[in-house]
Amino acid sequence: MAGAPTASICRDCAARATALLDAAPVSGETLPDTPWGGLSDDELMARLPQVAEAREQVEAHLRRWVEAARVRGISWASIGSALGMSRQSAWERFRQH
Repeated sequence: MAGAPTASICRDCAARATALLDAAPVSGETLPDTPWGGLSDDELMARLPQVAEAREQVEAHLRRWVEAARVRGISWASIGSALGMSRQSAWERFRQH
């Protein structure tokens, strides 16, 4: 993982991002409106598992941040507020079983 205090990214994701930047259109060309705009159906389907994996990585990372907040004694109400949810929703989603 490469990272900074507020973000991190796995090596594979960093390599994919670099490849995307290297493949960016030359000045004057336009990018597709969406990341999938220039993909064939097969390419789109091949990327779905990668998107799902990224979501799982983000969720795991968020859980670690919430755990760190709880270790510091930060309330569920404050955590919920920061995440745009109620105290109860935050507790139900992130509590340790």
